[in-house]
Amino acid sequence: MTETTLAVDLGGTNLRCSVVDRNGTIRAEERELTESERGVDTVIQRMADLIERVASDAGLDTDTPVGVVAPGPLDPKAGVVRFSPNLVGWTDVPLRDRLGKLTGRTVHLGNDANAAALGEFYFGAGKQAQHMVYVALGTGFGGGVISGGVLIDGVHGLGGELGHTCVSMDGPRCTCGSAGCVEAYCSGWAIARDGQSLVRSGRGDAIRNAAKDPDEIDARAVSSAAETGDVAATQILERAGQALGAALANYANIFNPEMIVIGGGLARIGDLLLKPAHHSFKAHAMPDIWEYVTVTGSSLGTKTGIYGAAAIVFHGDGLK
Repeated sequence: MTETTLAVDLGGTNLRCSVVDRNGTIRAEERELTESERGVDTVIQRMADLIERVASDAGLDTDTPVGVVAPGPLDPKAGVVRFSPNLVGWTDVPLRDRLGKLTGRTVHLGNDANAAALGEFYFGAGKQAQHMVYVALGTGFGGGVISGGVLIDGVHGLGGELGHTCVSMDGPRCTCGSAGCVEAYCSGWAIARDGQSLVRSGRGDAIRNAAKDPDEIDARAVSSAAETGDVAATQILERAGQALGAALANYANIFNPEMIVIGGGLARIGDLLLKPAHHSFKAHAMPDIWEYVTVTGSSLGTKTGIYGAAAIVFHGDGLK
């Protein structure tokens, strides 16, 4: 039984590698830009180089395994990244095997959102729970479901696409091709889309003024405008929060968890997003269910991906 692992978080912007022990202590960490525009082969080689550099600095031999989390959809059982919209050219990439050959190490691969749920379950806010739903609010909307201490990821490991729960059949088009997904309301790109629409209409002066670049309206600009009391920006966040609450109610009604953990950068918007989510959650969930659900924030912050990568190594038996 390994007591230490190399944990790698492959993101669209950053590539992180840390040494993590079974107790959740991070002993070393290093980060560099992913630079996915340089191509799949280059990124995988840079991942291998980073792993070996961190391992060498920490004095780890080749018996130390590697856990890797990557944006999906991916097949963790086959070790293949099926497609990743934030990584240029990443279609049907056998990442686990290729990285294993380059490093000579055993490599475990997991979907970043599902693995984050495991990380929160074993190392974070969900440590005392056996039934937990984790939601990651960021550029997109991800998450994972733990039931009876086991991650529910389906026959091919593709389960847990919580962002593509439909909250309105007549809603806006989502990046997945469907309509009315919660991600199409409550995600960085969706909030940015609504902010851009307001600016184009001439009713988004506060949003445009809050943006670092008036031609690049993002969720942060919408949030900043709402914090000043701008009504239009506040309404965008209220609608996003209401959609989030309806989705949380769906998860609660289906899985009956004892805890829902909300993480990701978008959650830092705070009450402007989460208060309407709370009201919507209570309005849509069955009373006998929501009354016994604790909704809380992530305790792992920006290191959720690293802890998720460690969790898939240490607790692979939780991946049924």
